[in-house]
Amino acid sequence: MPRDFAVTREGLIFAVVSYAHPPGRVLAFLRYHPCERGERVRACTGVRYASLRSTAGSFEYLRSLYPEYIFRHPCREMQAVPLERVAEHLLPARRLAEIVEAPGDGFEEDVRELALRLEEVVPLHRLGITGSALAGVHTGSSDIDLVVYGRRMFERLRRWLGEVMQEGGTLRKPSMEQWRRCYRKRFPSRRGLSFEEFLWHERRKLNRLSFRGRMADLLLVDCRGRRWREAECRVLGRRCIVARVVDDSLSFDVPAKYRVEHELVEEVLSYTHTYTGQALRGEVIEACGVLEESDGRRRLVVGTTREAEGEYIRVLRQSALPEA
Repeated sequence: MPRDFAVTREGLIFAVVSYAHPPGRVLAFLRYHPCERGERVRACTGVRYASLRSTAGSFEYLRSLYPEYIFRHPCREMQAVPLERVAEHLLPARRLAEIVEAPGDGFEEDVRELALRLEEVVPLHRLGITGSALAGVHTGSSDIDLVVYGRRMFERLRRWLGEVMQEGGTLRKPSMEQWRRCYRKRFPSRRGLSFEEFLWHERRKLNRLSFRGRMADLLLVDCRGRRWREAECRVLGRRCIVARVVDDSLSFDVPAKYRVEHELVEEVLSYTHTYTGQALRGEVIEACGVLEESDGRRRLVVGTTREAEGEYIRVLRQSALPEA
């Protein structure tokens, strides 16, 4: 499932990025690798780890040392772990249950208290923890990446947060400094959106909050299974389009999907978390990405790298459609 982690025999730590996988492989992105000078230590092994901060750096590392972890998708190059190389499968729900039962440090205490607070709305077994906490390489300043299993539970929690988040409460709206830090992380170099645009889009999503001074992120994992489907695919180059969103029901999915009204493109997909929940049904968007054609259908893909430089989705006009 997306948000799970896979640890390989070499100790590489990958984040799973898809519901469906090619035969004998798991689509995943390399997040951490063993490094004697690494800034993180995995608690259960004592091994030092370094994080890979860019898509290009991640691919370069694998090409030079572990080329067997690179998989050629019909439309793009991807990272995928052969099943026989998986040594550990890390599950967000199991890890959160362990933390709630016996937190090991101050960060895990905060995770525990936040999970128990959210349990007022969503059963604990429908929650999990991913990111550095799942890998066991978190630091005292790490953010909290919470998984919510099931679309109905995710939407329930977002509605509740919209009602309870207060500037001075336990569950707070992120501070301006937290938003700026998030912006710098999402746009490390070339910036597709201005900070003001980013802030406007993010504040209305209701999937981020501040708890005890930490930024916490809510991530949807749908519980329905998906099948891997191999299809012919052509890359038609970079495009920017202006289109109207006619279906936003999968906007928080992996990838985020927006069905659009446009003469060239049927849907816009985002593979980067920056643009999940970005637009609502009825809104007019500008989207820049890579145009792909598969089975006679065309889609615009945003986030062909994790940084998505030069690729973005922004709302140009709000115009709600009547309910279907």
